[in-house]
Amino acid sequence: MRTVGVVIVAISLMAVAPGAAVGAGGTDDGSAGSLADPENDVIGWENGYWYNESISVDQRDGLTDAERRAYVGRAMARVEKLRDKEFKRNVTVEALPRAEYQRLVRVQAQRQFGPAQRAWENQVWEALFAVDETTDAVREQVEIRTKRVAGFYLPGTDSIYTVTDRQGSLVVDNATLVHELVHALQDQHVGLTSESLRAETMDGRRGQEGLVEGEATLVEKLYTRRCGDEWECVTTPGPEPPRAPYSGGPLPDYNLAMQVASIQPYSDGPAYVAAQVDATNESVGNWSRLDYQQPPVSSEQIIESERTVDPPPTLRIGALPANGWKLFGKQGVNGSQTVGEAGIYTMFWYQGRADDNRVIPWRRFESPDQGSFDEFNYTSVPSDGWANDRLWPVRNGERRGYVWRTAWDTAEDAREFQRAYRELLAGRNATKVGPNTWVIDRGGFGDAFHVVRDGKTVTVVNGPTVGALDDVRPSVTVTARARG
Repeated sequence: MRTVGVVIVAISLMAVAPGAAVGAGGTDDGSAGSLADPENDVIGWENGYWYNESISVDQRDGLTDAERRAYVGRAMARVEKLRDKEFKRNVTVEALPRAEYQRLVRVQAQRQFGPAQRAWENQVWEALFAVDETTDAVREQVEIRTKRVAGFYLPGTDSIYTVTDRQGSLVVDNATLVHELVHALQDQHVGLTSESLRAETMDGRRGQEGLVEGEATLVEKLYTRRCGDEWECVTTPGPEPPRAPYSGGPLPDYNLAMQVASIQPYSDGPAYVAAQVDATNESVGNWSRLDYQQPPVSSEQIIESERTVDPPPTLRIGALPANGWKLFGKQGVNGSQTVGEAGIYTMFWYQGRADDNRVIPWRRFESPDQGSFDEFNYTSVPSDGWANDRLWPVRNGERRGYVWRTAWDTAEDAREFQRAYRELLAGRNATKVGPNTWVIDRGGFGDAFHVVRDGKTVTVVNGPTVGALDDVRPSVTVTARARG
């Protein structure tokens, strides 16, 4: 999740959800190992430990230096064995108190996001009905990362930090350690800050993270599935962390829509990578098939890993906003954002989960559709068939709006999205006031909407009033009935 602030942009994070395998005991069941060291460094041996060697580690009082060396050394050897690749350098693991981590994230967010960037972000997430006009989208993103992150790897430093609530002691579960060790291995061989892994849009980042996080999460799953039967594994004291309440009940104190959008690469990425390398629970065919020079460019490629994806069609805004309305300039890609198939799915999913606005069968989210390595289901009728989208936030003083153009594989796909979007508006008590034009009178999403389909393209124009719509996008003609 390379998103918020200098600290976050530079690092790869391990979120608590979709859920790491966490033990409930205290020690590795084996005794200290006595296997002979090889003459040269080989795959499956690292820092004096073989991948199948027993170690004596008890985390109930935190890790001593000796326990940390044994735990990390054997974990590195196991990552080598599973990934069939040698670490070039040693990797350190340090504890970072959550309070300090939270402070760093918030300070860096304040430095990165000025008023214009915050307003632009707000419009993007408001367009997805994830935050309303009274909510700061950047603050919501920061809250997720300060509350839902277990650890991270800092590229270029060979250092892993585990975010801890235990003052002065290091405790790290197997899943987090292995996940971040894979990122260290990736960084040592392909460079996680390389040009090929720099995306300009939200959807582009999710495509690339589907590869980067997908590989790390796949190795993590291969590792934890061997714990208990094939391998002895260090357990983590205490209860498992709570899962995010995706299936119902009270909403959490963080933005669940943003959470669902951000974990999509962790959910679908392992199945995507497994398909690339022919992985099963027992073996992996060929890791060399992973191409970090030409990574996926969209969440669609990760969601539909078995499907050949065509290049996205070009989308332009058309006539620029008029009469005082203007784009945000340098934000995003020439003022636009691409939310992608994952973003559109999340928009419809959140309506059902948060507001009982059942545009799609939202409870199917927890029914994976891509095999044993998949975590959640990001497919739905109105989001499938996505080909491209561009969302242009616009402003006029303190007034806000946007133009959102979506392209689809077929005209029927476009009709399905248009129909679902109209159902979304209806579920929010929107009133139709003219051809293709609706108004939400009350609440944090109170605005005017113009929704029109042209073949395989659907365009949504948003403004504070019906009268503002043809200024936000002068190429549309909006006719509204007089309203008593």
